[in-house]
Amino acid sequence: MAKIGGTGDTGKSGAVGGSAVLGQLIGEGDDQSDDPKWATLERKEARLRADQLSDLADLRRHVNARRQDRSEIITDNTLIRVAVDLLLKVYAGRLRGDTEEDLLHSVMPRRRAAAQQEEAS
Repeated sequence: MAKIGGTGDTGKSGAVGGSAVLGQLIGEGDDQSDDPKWATLERKEARLRADQLSDLADLRRHVNARRQDRSEIITDNTLIRVAVDLLLKVYAGRLRGDTEEDLLHSVMPRRRAAAQQEEAS
């Protein structure tokens, strides 16, 4: 995949996806592009529940309130990208199930999943 507005080159400096993006996000690599970060990302629509949107906004406000370095904007989309990277890099091997609920339970810590099942009962 290439940068939005790029030439279609899929080399490391223009890659959007995989480890190249993760490397850029954590400061690896030599990509010194003057493009704003959002311009280097691909658009993907996702539908979220109302409680997810509310909790995500609350989390964003909480994260922003605790920040010391404000050189980068932290948005709801920033947190979503962090969550996707975490799912892909840490939990992908544990992901099992046939439904959204099954998938969620397969990656949740067992104690937390058990507590939520008790609450639902």
